[in-house]
Amino acid sequence: MNARKLRLGATAIAALLPGPLARWALNALGHRIAAGARIGLSLLLVERIAMERGSWIGHFNVMHIRRLAMRSGSHFGRRNLIRGPLSIALGPRSIIGNRNKIVRGPLGEVTVGPALLRLGELSSFTADHRIDCTASVRLGDFTTVAGVGCEIWTHGYIHDTAGAGRYRLDGRVTIGSNVYIGSSCIVTAGVHIADGVIVGAGATIARSLEGPAMYVSAALRQLDRPPAPEIRADLQRVQDPRLCEPVFIKRRSAR
Repeated sequence: MNARKLRLGATAIAALLPGPLARWALNALGHRIAAGARIGLSLLLVERIAMERGSWIGHFNVMHIRRLAMRSGSHFGRRNLIRGPLSIALGPRSIIGNRNKIVRGPLGEVTVGPALLRLGELSSFTADHRIDCTASVRLGDFTTVAGVGCEIWTHGYIHDTAGAGRYRLDGRVTIGSNVYIGSSCIVTAGVHIADGVIVGAGATIARSLEGPAMYVSAALRQLDRPPAPEIRADLQRVQDPRLCEPVFIKRRSAR
């Protein structure tokens, strides 16, 4: 077993010790855990940990990453899964809440170069969000990714029009200060969100938002009900008695 694996194993064991004893053991391994920092019952496989006074990690987190830096008052909640060759830096009083999933693929095989998840002062991911760190993700100060079910993606694929060929597009995501992102939003690779932006729940953000404004998805509209399928020229009934319900095929429109 190489020295890196031995150190990670020792760190995991040390983090499970009672409070003051865990701090002493982790500092003996070369980490920097300040007096007043707290670590709950969590599995930490981290190469370098730095925790300032008043920072804490809650119970039942699983973390297998390169580096973790936590400023005063920052904390992780419970049951977060964080893994991959990435680093995390939490600003003062910033929060990664409960049951979030933060992942990155293997370095060299899938991903290239360093990746950092950075939260500014008093910024937060609340609960049940998914953050892909193929590339870096940065939040400014006083920014909230709110509610549940938001997704941040830093990669995507372009497929050839025929055959199995494709290529991947990676792009870091930068979210400014004083930004509010509502529940169940999706942020795609390479997007920049300016300071002061408000994004309504359920929006897909596929381009950069450059001005401090409110952005929402398309409003719900009232439309007429479609006509009966038997009188529509673009539909053809499937004549198969085995079907348990009426089925129509939509014909391709003429060009």
